[in-house]
Amino acid sequence: MSSKADETRLADLVEAFTEMAPAWGRWVHACLPDDAVSFARLRVLTTLERDGERTMTQIAEYLEVTPRRVTALVDALEADGLIERYAHPTDGRSTVVAITEAGLVQQRLGWKQLNEKVGAAFGDLSVQGQEQLLDLSRELTQAFRSHLSPPLPLPDETAERAARRLPPRRRA
Repeated sequence: MSSKADETRLADLVEAFTEMAPAWGRWVHACLPDDAVSFARLRVLTTLERDGERTMTQIAEYLEVTPRRVTALVDALEADGLIERYAHPTDGRSTVVAITEAGLVQQRLGWKQLNEKVGAAFGDLSVQGQEQLLDLSRELTQAFRSHLSPPLPLPDETAERAARRLPPRRRA
């Protein structure tokens, strides 16, 4: 059974994270370069840069957002010439999304600049504090995902990701 001190500590943690989440979001958005795409669009580009072509469903699963949200992001990125999409070669219900050369340039520049600026706040912590925060962040992310019903697949499960790889893209 939990003691009063345990209950108070857990309530304090909930409050601290409730305050931290919006501050983190504001910090990330404030650090975006003026000429960069939005953070959400940058995450899509980063997924495609790292993993290669993905279906819309795979992007939604990886980013843990709704398919409708991915459609809006992909529409905007396609309008800017940063991604392209085409029909899946074997599944007529799926659309494949690929990053363009312009998208690669935008992703690499935007992600590098964002990481440098956002990382400045972590630089205020000691090396030991940074390492502890990294370990705790990973543990918490896993705990949050494990408490969801049904649990979401972990984005970094390499066997699952390898099984979902698409065949090489056919150029016309």
